[in-house]
Amino acid sequence: MYFRASLLSLGNLLGLVDVSWRGLAEQVGVASSTLEGWLRKGVVPDEVDGVKQVAAVLLAAARHSKEPRAADFVARLDHVDWSAAHRTVQAARGEGRSRSARAGRAQWAQGAPVHTPTPDREVHVWTAGQLGVHAAVAGERRGGEEFVLPAYVPRAHDEQVRDGLRKVVEGGGTRLLVLRGGSCTGKTRTAFEAVREVMPDWRLVYPKTAQAVVERLSGVPLAAAGTVLWLDDLHRLLAEPAGEQAAGLLRELLDQPGPVAAVATIWPDNYKALVSTPLEGQTDRYGQARSLLARASTVVVPETFSGEAWEEFVRRSLADASLSAVAASAGEGGSVTQLLAAGPELMEHWQQAPQIYGKAVISAAIDARRLGTRAPLPEVFLEHAATGYLTPRERAAADPASWFRDALDYACRPIKQVTSALQPVSHPTGMGPLPGVVDLADYLEQHAGALRWDHVPPAEFWDAAHQHLDTGEDLDRLAMQAFSRGRFRISRTLYLRAHERGSADAVEGLCFTYTETGRVLTADGREELVALTRGVDDRGYSLWYLGSTLASIGRYQSDEEVCALAAELLAESFDAGHVDAAFSLAELWEDSGHHEDAARLVAYARQKDEHPSVEAAVVPALAARIKSVLSAVDSAPDQDQSLLGHASHREVTALAHRLRADPSLLPLGWQARLAGLGYTKVTEMLLRALLDAGATTAPFDLERFLESEGRDSEAAAVLLSAARDGNDRAVVELVSRWSATKPDEVRTLIEHCRVTGRAPAAVTALRPLLTRPQPAVSGLAAECLARLVQDGCVAAQMAQALWRLEQWEQARGETAQGVPPEVLDLLHSASLHRTEARRLLGQHASIAGDEVKAEMFFRGAIDGGDYTVMHDLAQLLYPHSPVEEQQLARCGLEADGTPSTP
Repeated sequence: MYFRASLLSLGNLLGLVDVSWRGLAEQVGVASSTLEGWLRKGVVPDEVDGVKQVAAVLLAAARHSKEPRAADFVARLDHVDWSAAHRTVQAARGEGRSRSARAGRAQWAQGAPVHTPTPDREVHVWTAGQLGVHAAVAGERRGGEEFVLPAYVPRAHDEQVRDGLRKVVEGGGTRLLVLRGGSCTGKTRTAFEAVREVMPDWRLVYPKTAQAVVERLSGVPLAAAGTVLWLDDLHRLLAEPAGEQAAGLLRELLDQPGPVAAVATIWPDNYKALVSTPLEGQTDRYGQARSLLARASTVVVPETFSGEAWEEFVRRSLADASLSAVAASAGEGGSVTQLLAAGPELMEHWQQAPQIYGKAVISAAIDARRLGTRAPLPEVFLEHAATGYLTPRERAAADPASWFRDALDYACRPIKQVTSALQPVSHPTGMGPLPGVVDLADYLEQHAGALRWDHVPPAEFWDAAHQHLDTGEDLDRLAMQAFSRGRFRISRTLYLRAHERGSADAVEGLCFTYTETGRVLTADGREELVALTRGVDDRGYSLWYLGSTLASIGRYQSDEEVCALAAELLAESFDAGHVDAAFSLAELWEDSGHHEDAARLVAYARQKDEHPSVEAAVVPALAARIKSVLSAVDSAPDQDQSLLGHASHREVTALAHRLRADPSLLPLGWQARLAGLGYTKVTEMLLRALLDAGATTAPFDLERFLESEGRDSEAAAVLLSAARDGNDRAVVELVSRWSATKPDEVRTLIEHCRVTGRAPAAVTALRPLLTRPQPAVSGLAAECLARLVQDGCVAAQMAQALWRLEQWEQARGETAQGVPPEVLDLLHSASLHRTEARRLLGQHASIAGDEVKAEMFFRGAIDGGDYTVMHDLAQLLYPHSPVEEQQLARCGLEADGTPSTP
C-alpha cells in the first residue's frame, strides 16, 4: 500500500514538473508503457532500481519548479525509503510464491514431535523398508511378501555415490553426500544399495526429525568406529522448527575427524529454495541450511534410464516379473522408477478417481500441504474441507453416515500394494498409527501440488482450517497464502485464529495485510491492530512495526492524529526494549520541529544500543570486548594482545553464529573500524567464521577487508567461491564485473548455475546486462539467456519476453500494430508458472479491448499468488465507479472469486 501510494504520487508529480513521459523513460532506460504502469497504475516492479531513478529525476525537477504544489510532493517523497518499502512488498509476494521453500513439514502432533526413536544398528541389519525405500510394483508374489524390491540396475550416478563413500572409508573424515532428485526417482534405493555395498558393518543412525538430529548431535558423539548418518528427505528436516539448529550441528559435524558418512536425499525444488540467497531485507530463514548444502557432495539422480542402464534393465526384466511390465510401459528414456513405485498410479488414483468423495478428500489434503500446513492432517479437517470440492448434487447424493469413512478408505487404499494417497502417522510414543490424523504421500505432495499451484481452495477448506487446525504456525502460513491470493477477509480470520493459537508472527502479518489493503487507514482497523500489538509480549517489536508504519502514513497524509498514535506506540515500543523505535520516534519529533528533543533521544538510544542494560549476561564475551574497543576513543593497536589477541577459534565461531542471527550484537561498520584500529587478525578470523556460518553479506565484507590489506588475489577468490557455493548475490556481482572484460568467465559461471539448479540466479544476473549500451555485453547476456530459455527456465522466458517487449515499445512508431507474436508466445509459456506474465497479458488484452480475456488473466495472476494485481482487476471491472474500485482493492475476493463486502 505504502509503496504503491508513493508510486502514484510520483505520477502526480510528473504532471507538475517540466519532464515528459518519453524523456523520463529514456533517462531511466525503461519502456514508456512500463513507466506508465508504475506511475499511473501503481504496478509494483520486481526490481526497485528503476523506480529510485525516477524518484531522483522527478524530485530534482520539483525542487526547481515554480508550481507551488511541487514543494508539497518534495516534502512527502524526499524521505521515502524506496528499497525498504519495495522489500516489504516483495517479501509478501515471496510468501505466496515460494511453495517449495515451505513444502517440507515437521512431524508434529499435540505439541510433541511425532517420531519413535529408532535404535542404532549395523547397516546390513537395516531393511530397505525401514530406511524409507519405496516398495515396488510386484510381478508374481513370492511367499506372500508385502514389500517387494526388484533387482537393482545401477546407473551412471551410482558409481559417484559409491566413490564418495569409499573416500570416507579409506581416508576418514566426515562427508555429507546429498542425492538430489524428484520423488520416486530412486534416490533412497541408490543410497541404500551403496551403503550396503561399501560399508555393511558400519553403524547406521536414523534420526527422523530435526529435533532428533539436534538431540543426537548434542549428546553422545557419533562413534569413531564408523557411522552412517541417514538423512532421508533432508528438505523436510531442514524446514522444521528445529531445522536451522540441526543444520548448524551438521555443519559442525563435518569438521570432525569421523569417520562419518552423512547420506541425505532431497527434492530439486526444495534444494533450490534452501540454497537461494534471500532478497535484501528478507529474513534469512535457511542460512545454516544453505551453508550446509554448499559443503555437501551433491549427486543428481536422473528420472530416466537410458543407454547401457536401459539395456541392462531390459535384460533383467526378462527374469524379474516386477520389471517386465514396467519395461513394456516405460520404454527407453521413460520414468522407470516412478512406475516401479506406483507414482503415476497414485496420480491416476486421485485424478481419475471413480469414488468422487475420495477424490475430494485427497484434493483437500493436497491443497493443505501445498499451502503450508506441516503438521499431520486431522481427519475431521478433511471431512469438513472435502465438502467444498463437491457439487450440490454430489453432496445431496452422499450418505451422511458413511460417505466420509468410504472416502477415507479409498484415499488410504494401497496402490499395487506399494503406497497410498493418504498414509498413517506413526504414534509418538507407542506402536501403531496415531489415531485421527493422516499424512499425504510425498509423490502427490510434489507432483499434484505443482499442478494445483494457482488453484484457490473453496470456502469450506478455509472454514475447516479455522475450526480444526490447532498449530499457530500452520494457520499463519495459510493466512499469508490466502492474502497473497487476494482473499483478504479469509486471511484476516486465519491470522486472528493463529494469534489465538500462539503464532509469534500473526500480529506482524496482520499489520502488513492491513497496510497493503488500506484497512489501516480506517479507525476500526487501527484500533484492532493497536489492541493486538499491545497484547503481544515480544519486547516491543510489534509495537515498533505498527508504530513505524503509522508514522510513514501519518507523515505522507499530514495526519496529526495518526502521527500522534504512531508516536505513542513507538514510545511504548522503546520502553519495552526495542531500540529501533527511538529512531522512528525521533523522525516524528523532527517533523514537528522538536529538533533538540529528537537529537537527545537518538543520542540516548545509541548509548543504550552500545551498552544495553538488559540481558547483558547473554552477550558473548568476545562481542563485549570488541564493543569496548570500538567505544574507547583512545584505542590503539598495541591493545591487541591484551584485549582481543587471545580470542580462540571456538570463541570466534560462537560469536559468528550469534552475529548471523543477530547482527545488532556489534555496531554498524565494525569490520572496517576494528581493522582500522589494527585488530586485523581478529577481524579476519571473525569475517571468515561469518562466511562459514552462512551470513549472506560475509563474502562482500571479507572481500573488502582483503582488498584493504592489499591481498587482491585472495579477495578475488572469495566472491567466486561464494558464487559457486550458492550465494546468488555473488553471482550477480561477478557477472556484472566481468561482463565487459571476461566473457568466458561469465559463460562458465552461468553454466555452473544452470547445471546446479540455480538458473534463476543466472537470470537475475543477466537481466541488467541486456540494456547495457555495449553491444558485446548485451549480446553476451542475450546468448546466455537464450540457452536458459531453451532449457525451459520460466524465469529466463519471462526475462526474455520483457526485454523484447521493451525493445518493441522503444522502436515502434505510430502505425505499429500489436505486440509481436514471439513476445506473446514467450509470455504465454511463462504464464503457465508466473503471475507476472499473466498480469502483462491481462494489461495488453485490456489495451486491445478484450475485457473478458483481460479479466481471465488478472484473476489467474491473483489466484497464483500476486495480490497486487487486485488493483488492475478493480480498474477493469469498475472503470466508472471509484467507490466500487476502491472497495474491491481494499476488501478483495471471496474463495469463489466474488467480491468481498466491507
